[in-house]
Amino acid sequence: MNVLNPFEQLQNELIQARVFPDKRFSQNFLISTEWVQLLVEKAQINSRSHVLEIGAGTGTVTQALAETGAHIIALEVHPKLILFLQKKFQNKKNVHILGKDFLHVDLKSIPFTHVCCSPPYAIADDIMLGLFEHGFRHASMIWQAEFAEKLLATPGSQSYGPLSVLCQYFYNGEIVKKISPQSFYPSPQQFSAILVLHARKKIDSIPEYNKFVLFLRTLFRFKNKTVSNAITHALQHLHAEKNKKEILEIVKEMEWDDLKVFLLEPEELVELFESVRKQI
Repeated sequence: MNVLNPFEQLQNELIQARVFPDKRFSQNFLISTEWVQLLVEKAQINSRSHVLEIGAGTGTVTQALAETGAHIIALEVHPKLILFLQKKFQNKKNVHILGKDFLHVDLKSIPFTHVCCSPPYAIADDIMLGLFEHGFRHASMIWQAEFAEKLLATPGSQSYGPLSVLCQYFYNGEIVKKISPQSFYPSPQQFSAILVLHARKKIDSIPEYNKFVLFLRTLFRFKNKTVSNAITHALQHLHAEKNKKEILEIVKEMEWDDLKVFLLEPEELVELFESVRKQI
């Protein structure tokens, strides 16, 4: 009996599931056994781990995760792939297939400590914002290389932005491997990367998380301005102009009020938000 290579195996499974890769679902299936193994290895999971996989596809990563003995919650939105996965893993007691859209899932209802997946790139921002709010111990994920680099961008760099701030406030991270487009079917236009994140110790939670995200996004629209000037412009968009005088007085008391926004460390931006959040 001939052994199928990873691409042939994927093609066979897609035929069984009666699925053709659909751009609406941002489907790029990983076909490299080597990178699947590295992805799972870097997840640092064991039989006691509860792992969330976003975008299970045909279950290539799911299978590798299941073999670790960890408790796997595999999220998939495509109706036909949901049925295919349920049949494929029907005898795996440690695998639970959750047929839902990540954008409509209450993460608080899912008990997970780790994240390991090759998720849809089209909703990358939403996925990471949701995961940062929920929190996790460790993650090993495949993203477009440019997006992974943005998450780890340092203050003062061109790519430094709201997601960089959130990521680095909560996590230490590294890119462990760049992956060529040929490792996927269909092939994406850009290189991808395995990104590993590990929770920082003794980090305080951010009160009013969604409000903080809005604050960051608004402030970084004026990232090349000083903090004082950026706040002045941001207040118009945050509908907080009535407290402008009070807020600017608070900002001026900070030692870095004359620095440009994109030079501030994540901890400084959190401190700024906590100082003014009741006025905005």
